[in-house]
Amino acid sequence: MTLLALSGAPLIIVTIIAFVFMIGIIVSIHELGHYLVASSFDVLCYEYSIGFGPLIYKKKGKKTQFSVRAIPLGGYVSMAGEDILADDIKKEDTVGVNFNEAEEVSEIILDPKATAQVRGKCSDIDLNGINGEDLRITLTSDETGVNTYKVSETASYVFEKNSRLQIAKYDKTVDSKAWWKKILIYLAGPVMNFLLAIVILIIAFLSQGVANTESSKIGSVSENMPAYGVLLEGDEIVSVNGNPVSSWTDFSDLSKAEYNDFNTEIILGIKRGEELKTFTFEAWSGINSIGLTNYNAKKLKSSLVPTTTDVYGLELGNLGVRYITKPDSNFKYPLSTGDYLTKINVKYESRDDTYPASSWGEVCRIFSTNEYITNKGAEIRFEYYHKVSDTEYVLVPITETMQGVAQAYVNEVMNSQSVEVISHYIGVTSTIKFDFFQSIGNAFKQFWHDFTLVFRTLKLLIAPSTVRQVGVQNLSSVVGIFSQLTSYVAAGFISVLLFMALISTNLGIVNLLPIPALDGGKILFAIIEAITKKRIPKKVEMIINIVSYLLLFGLLIFVTYNDILRLAI
Repeated sequence: MTLLALSGAPLIIVTIIAFVFMIGIIVSIHELGHYLVASSFDVLCYEYSIGFGPLIYKKKGKKTQFSVRAIPLGGYVSMAGEDILADDIKKEDTVGVNFNEAEEVSEIILDPKATAQVRGKCSDIDLNGINGEDLRITLTSDETGVNTYKVSETASYVFEKNSRLQIAKYDKTVDSKAWWKKILIYLAGPVMNFLLAIVILIIAFLSQGVANTESSKIGSVSENMPAYGVLLEGDEIVSVNGNPVSSWTDFSDLSKAEYNDFNTEIILGIKRGEELKTFTFEAWSGINSIGLTNYNAKKLKSSLVPTTTDVYGLELGNLGVRYITKPDSNFKYPLSTGDYLTKINVKYESRDDTYPASSWGEVCRIFSTNEYITNKGAEIRFEYYHKVSDTEYVLVPITETMQGVAQAYVNEVMNSQSVEVISHYIGVTSTIKFDFFQSIGNAFKQFWHDFTLVFRTLKLLIAPSTVRQVGVQNLSSVVGIFSQLTSYVAAGFISVLLFMALISTNLGIVNLLPIPALDGGKILFAIIEAITKKRIPKKVEMIINIVSYLLLFGLLIFVTYNDILRLAI
């Protein structure tokens, strides 16, 4: 369902708004999961923030500061035990203290310019109270000598510009909690992402309804498709190529059967009111394994090319191959919108075969049945007429050294992503009905598809394979997500919701990977603690996390660079 037909600058503006909203909600909900579970286990959470960067708004709760910050691309929760502030105060450091009415230290002043009731060198400090002792700090000064002061459990560090952070006693930190509580705390973020995805999918499927497969009536006809302007909403499909149709399921099954014979032409019997009509359509087809389509295509006129001789027994004016829409940037060949195929060369090891592109159906057949294309990752070259201008085309022949050698994705890749190798459309959809329980069921089916999709993709990345076609270069950063979101925004609100659910599911699973810098790595540390009965030293964990963050940051830079290159193509 498309609510608005957007393009150009309005599309970019709406995409930016949708992107900020989507990322902000997904990450904030993730962090909210950590916050809720950590708080329930009496972990001190210093701050729960929506957004990053400069503070716009804050409200101090009983224990936690709730903030809104200027960069709305996510959020965070700051939990006690994830910091190392106590280690920053060392013996011989000069600090100040202020006292409350109970004469306990209420502020530890780390800003040398800030006012302090007592200032001196720290000769001893315990701000953890691991064994239940009182918190204390011992200061030495020329004026007061050596004094040990009791520190309030609600005391705060005071930094420059009066920035504050509450001191956390050990039993209020993540470190102090049992291993199973740590697992639940770090598991809560991904689980919230999964719940968010399910809620979004339920809203989306309830909003769009379900296909009325019991009826063969046409619910809508898409613009710029073969059936547009010919078939009408409310027309009833009664036959496909002479075979009777009584439901949309019949129509879908019979159509696929015809297309599977690589016949891109379909004859529909239509009942319009009391009148029976017959229409013939040539479907628009997409070869998804290599990013070629003939959507919005026109036949090549022989007057626009240097010769009018036959090509494979067909006049160029009757050439069945339609022009190509812009191919996927993953496929490195120079074909572009408006070009016309004439030959396809498939080369694999000692095999080197050239096929005539005598019809679009023939092209579909080559890419769906050729063993080297579908299973072995053959090199593919094209002979084609390249559009120089509206009145001139130039023949680009196949040569061994020609630019633009391509590889179609093999069936292993296509099946793992649940994408059909070949798809055919004339642009009609069924009528829609409201079915609460079916909509809920469809939402959970879609969630399971999105959930398993991530693992199927990971398998392509790391599992042994005879054809390695998916690698780190195929991963997407926020730049790639934004680029993809543009097409979903153009398709309508429901499409944006479905994409948002996919990203939320993806984020949840990625965070569960056993990488130290991620939630999954922290869960792994807790499991090790449960098995060994020993906690990994804080400094060791910190070093491992820093190394992991650096590696992830390097990967992010690489993936972002590839996304930018793809946008530039």
